Amino acid sequence: MITVNNTPHNYTAGMTVASLLEEKNYVFPALVVKLNGQVIEEENYAATAVNDDDIVLAIHTFAGG
Repeated sequence: MITVNNTPHNYTAGMTVASLLEEKNYVFPALVVKLNGQVIEEENYAATAVNDDDIVLAIHTFAGG
């Protein structure tokens, strides 16, 4: 089990940040992802493994006015 945005989520062996975002349908153009408190750059999503018990925050950023 992992935690995504403070909600429990099933862990799958071989999961990456990219596959998790796809599974959760997080397709926002401006997204900040933190894995266990560390910011993950978008170009590293596919290569960054998500492990059992990890904590992921996917924050949709936007500008307002």
